[in-house]
Amino acid sequence: MRKFILSLIIGTVISMPTFAQQASKESVKELLKVTKSEQLIDQSSQYVHQIMASSIEQATQGQELNAKQKKAIDNFNQDIANIVKQDFTWAKLEPEMIQLYVEEFTQEEINGMLEFYKTPVGQSTINKLPIVMQKSLKIGQQQMGELTPKIMQAAEKLAKELQTK
Repeated sequence: MRKFILSLIIGTVISMPTFAQQASKESVKELLKVTKSEQLIDQSSQYVHQIMASSIEQATQGQELNAKQKKAIDNFNQDIANIVKQDFTWAKLEPEMIQLYVEEFTQEEINGMLEFYKTPVGQSTINKLPIVMQKSLKIGQQQMGELTPKIMQAAEKLAKELQTK
């Protein structure tokens, strides 16, 4: 009997985290509003276009493009901008973001984030994060630019090895 009670207590303690209150959709919506997520998505969609244009510029660097090729690149950039503008919208992302937060965070965690992000330090963090993210992406893009030739060499080596029987 003693072992049974001990097992019951241990089982209850181990499963305690599963009893944590699930975050409400309303509190997640409030968090997304406080963190200015909609504006961040708008800024991100603009930045995606800039990254694409920069990537194409890097890919064609050193090549002499004729007028037709330049026009094709301009059209491609415009197509990408339109796709991102139409498909990368807050209206489409918000329901998925809410569901993600509800699944991953407890109500206590959401409350803690709300409490923090409503403070001056939290608001400062919210305002600075887009800049930090943009600069981080540039750093990553530069790193990938440096890695790309090495990756291409490795891919070419693999292709040659696969061709030899």
